[in-house]
Amino acid sequence: MSGRRHPPSVARALSERARAAEAPAAAPANLVDGIRGLMDGLQKLAETAGAARGELGGQDGRIVFGCSIRTTDGVVQSFGTPARAEAPDAREPLTDVMEEADAILVVAEVPGLDPAQLSLSLEGGALLIEGGGRVRYRRRVVLPAAVDAARMTQACRNGILEVRLPRASPGGTGDGA
Repeated sequence: MSGRRHPPSVARALSERARAAEAPAAAPANLVDGIRGLMDGLQKLAETAGAARGELGGQDGRIVFGCSIRTTDGVVQSFGTPARAEAPDAREPLTDVMEEADAILVVAEVPGLDPAQLSLSLEGGALLIEGGGRVRYRRRVVLPAAVDAARMTQACRNGILEVRLPRASPGGTGDGA
């Protein structure tokens, strides 16, 4: 009995087989290759979808996405659409347009806007919002009705701009739609 070997357990045999089949250095490379393939597929899908619609998202016509992975040895690998080299000239603030019985209310989120550098103008049935500060903003908001530009009021508090545009009287002159 002393010279007889016992067969290894099933769990031990499977564990040894798995370790032999996969080198530890190969696992991160396989992960990176898989992510690279996923990002390439997403880019092709975005291009196909944009071509089918005749347009692509984003200011420069690209759909932007990506990710970065830092491996245990400190190497960072980035995948996806390359980042833009320069920042956009101006951001478009998020806006809401609300119709009231006697006026149109435009609310825009403009954090970091210096109210002294705010410029509002009415052009061709649209309100043009421009301003600077820590961040530059520019947005053209199409108005749903004609308005009286002379009675326009504005307030900017805590990064929220509110512009009230009274509706033009039916027989009066006003700038708007």
